[in-house]
This record gives sequence, structure tokens and C-alpha cells, in this order.
Amino acid sequence: MLLIDPEWSDATDDDDTPPAEAVLGEWAEGPDGALGPFRPNPDYRPRFENSPVDPLDAVIRLAMHGDAELDQVLTMLAGSLVEMAFNGDGRPLLALSPDDRLCVLIASSPAHRRQLFAPQWREVTLADLLAALPDDADVLVNPGGPAWVRLAGDFLRTVS
Repeated sequence: MLLIDPEWSDATDDDDTPPAEAVLGEWAEGPDGALGPFRPNPDYRPRFENSPVDPLDAVIRLAMHGDAELDQVLTMLAGSLVEMAFNGDGRPLLALSPDDRLCVLIASSPAHRRQLFAPQWREVTLADLLAALPDDADVLVNPGGPAWVRLAGDFLRTVS
């Protein structure tokens, strides 16, 4: 199932198939018919510079304005594939958050990954993220973007 940019219009084309840059991503159907995690499209280009680029980005922005709850952010994180930054030696890349907490960095889509530098990026599930998360670290989501959030590592471990 594709997630199409709501700003995309096929009014100028006889073909109603959206171009790759208008597709935010997909939920692939598994062999049992269930939808898998959201997989962002690396070719997606939002029509407007500050538009959300994936469902996790969108729900974080809603939460920042009081229009979504933390459990909705966690549900979206659990249902998404994200990219986690790693050092060149294969360990999670650690950095300080704007509020001076040690964090691993994750990007919810390739668009957010392009705003950051890391020697290596890996696509991970929430379970993979938690397995690689150092005990003393939190998770900084989309630190280079207009809407970032720091999620406490201990909290993520207890709710997952």
C-alpha cells in the first residue's frame, strides 16, 4: 500500500500513476496478508520544503503542537523502518542532544538522513534499535529536521 503526497495532482497527466518523487513510501504486504512496517521512499521529494516526509515525522509534528499523544508517536515508531547512524567501526554513533543528553541518532526517512552525516547508516526496526541502544543513551529522532524529538532509552525499553 503506497502513501502518496496529498499535494500531488495528476491533473496534467492522463496517467493517474504518481511519479516516484510523489510517493512518501509504502507498507508492503506480507505472505499472510498483513501489512509490514512503513518503508520510506528514498526518491520522495515533498512539494513544500517544510512538509512532513513520512508518517513518523508527521505524528511528531502533531505531538509538538498538542494534536497527538506520546503513545501515537511510539506506535508509529514501532510500525516504521528507520535509519540509525553508526560509527565506522559498527558501533552506534553517539552525540549530544540540544538538551545535552547522550543519544543515538535515527532518521525516519532518507530525506532526514540527508541532513546528517554519519559514517554508516542501517535500516532498523524498533527491536533492532533497542538491541543496539547503549544503556546510558536516549534516542534522538530527526535531529537535523524542523521537528526533532528525544525519546528516553529507558522509557522505550519499558514500553516496547
